[in-house]
Amino acid sequence: MSATPPPPVPPPGHPPAFDPGPTIGALLVGTLGSGILFGIFTAQYYLYHGRFPEDTFGMKALVAVVWIFELVHVIAISHVTYTYAVTDYGNPLSLLGKMPATLALSVLLGSIITGVVQGFFSFRIWTLAPNKLFKMISIVLWTSAFVYVVGAVANTVLSIDSTNIPTYIARYNWLLLAPTALNLFNDVTITLSLVGILLLTRKGGFGKTTILVDQLIKWTIETGLVTSIFSCLNLAFYIQEPHNFVWIALQIVKARLFANSLLASLNSRDTLRSMKTTHAEWGSSGGNRSRNNYGGNTGNPGLTQTGTLNIAMTTVTLEERDDALGSQYGYKSK
Repeated sequence: MSATPPPPVPPPGHPPAFDPGPTIGALLVGTLGSGILFGIFTAQYYLYHGRFPEDTFGMKALVAVVWIFELVHVIAISHVTYTYAVTDYGNPLSLLGKMPATLALSVLLGSIITGVVQGFFSFRIWTLAPNKLFKMISIVLWTSAFVYVVGAVANTVLSIDSTNIPTYIARYNWLLLAPTALNLFNDVTITLSLVGILLLTRKGGFGKTTILVDQLIKWTIETGLVTSIFSCLNLAFYIQEPHNFVWIALQIVKARLFANSLLASLNSRDTLRSMKTTHAEWGSSGGNRSRNNYGGNTGNPGLTQTGTLNIAMTTVTLEERDDALGSQYGYKSK
């Protein structure tokens, strides 16, 4: 059996064969993944309005704005993919030319979505903060998210005016790198802070209360882990391979993951309602009554005088705290 012949070597003076995989291929995969995630986000948006009509106008407006930005982002990135894969088909030199304005717009929209979602979770840390340290963390996160969005605006303006992508990366590499690293810092800090608050809350609970807090910890880690992994990959691929589109594809998908984490967090209140009801019924049916004296003052902050477990979106708190903050900002599970 004869050996496989080596690939042909291009004649001197001719450029090597163009490999579209790391550029157009990566962009296409990112666009398709982003479209799937947008469909999931839209389904969650529909469920949100059906399940939580009692949420405040501010919360509903926030979710609606994120959905509109997501829609425009999908349209923009689809236009970029169509331009490179169809309009400029067979012309790899177009990748070295002036970038489509919609590519710059997609970066801006993705950054705004990410900043808004991180601001929302930072506000959650503020409202549930057990001490001044966590409130200071919220202030740092808000400032960091604002700087991140400002950096994205600067990136968008400068990239539109730039001659081509390689020139822009060579000149403003730091302006692309700094916001990406800042985004990773915000994401990891938010996850660790929420888990820290939940662990502090867990110390005051027992039995069924602890089970519910454990579930919240699990959800927080899961959602934070996914976005953090994509943020790490985005940063790593940009540092190692800044001249292909893999890091752009990861950034496209990352924006969609942040939007989905917002609605997954809000919609999970429905699951907490059923868990709370099940555990409250367990307590009132005689199970372990000698231990769970719900009618009296148990001294446990996770229990109310009426015997109902108050399970907020991210912690177990006193009922007066739930009433003052929970229902207003979509944390309370009624």
